[in-house]
Amino acid sequence: MTSGDASALFQIYSDPAVMEYTDEEPFNNPGTVSLMLQSVHTLLVKGESLEWAIVPIGSDTPIGTCGLHSFDESLHMAEVGCLSRQSAWGSGHMRAAITLLTIYARDVLGLSHLVADIHSDNRRAQRMFEKLGFRRVARESWSKALEKQA
Repeated sequence: MTSGDASALFQIYSDPAVMEYTDEEPFNNPGTVSLMLQSVHTLLVKGESLEWAIVPIGSDTPIGTCGLHSFDESLHMAEVGCLSRQSAWGSGHMRAAITLLTIYARDVLGLSHLVADIHSDNRRAQRMFEKLGFRRVARESWSKALEKQA
């Protein structure tokens, strides 16, 4: 994600429907995106979070974000998070992005487990993560063990 993505990111993060199941309020000021991008950069430098923009092939406009955070080195585990603009819901882009993120987590980072904290009312996200092989382990938590490809 770069400052050039600010307008598209604001459209995502300012939408109450997109932010409904997060712990954050929708952004009400475009300047909030620059603060978010600074935070993303700081967490990246510290090794505490990896965040990517989701950009469809043939486009240069982000339609969502996905990332890894809350790393637990002793368990080789991280939490996955994602958001996409409403117009991209059901398009398969998020599913493809999380598939790539899962491969990266396993093959590049050497993680063996991913966890997705999904609000109990967010049926759309629950269905997507279930199709990706995640299983419910608690009321709002879904996990997936990552197996090394031979």
